[in-house]
Amino acid sequence: MDFRGQISAEFLLIVSFIVIIVLVFSSIAGPQSQENSIAAAAREGASSAVAEIAYTNISMKPVKVTKTSITGGSNRTITVYFDTPIPSNYRAFVINRTVESLLGLNGVKPVNSTTVRLGDRTYTVQV
Repeated sequence: MDFRGQISAEFLLIVSFIVIIVLVFSSIAGPQSQENSIAAAAREGASSAVAEIAYTNISMKPVKVTKTSITGGSNRTITVYFDTPIPSNYRAFVINRTVESLLGLNGVKPVNSTTVRLGDRTYTVQV
């Protein structure tokens, strides 16, 4: 019996399984990495906005971002939560700074003053 070709056939079979596993995991990890980048940029933009508000308005106590959530399908909503309510006259400023922070990411395009687009998804910022 001749077993010279069996090693190369086994090698090709193992390599093809490894390639399939890598492709499956990368198709899952890619969009999740994008979501993490969006959430981090939104949190950073909102944090810098409330820090600037607290710095320029001495009557306002410091506010901390407690949570950032992204919900929806292809039209997603980014909701930023704070430990104390943001006064209504500062909400637009916080949203604008958050959108500016999102626009700093690679590939993000503006849609309007509260919405950005990344790939096939749109993200609307809410405070």
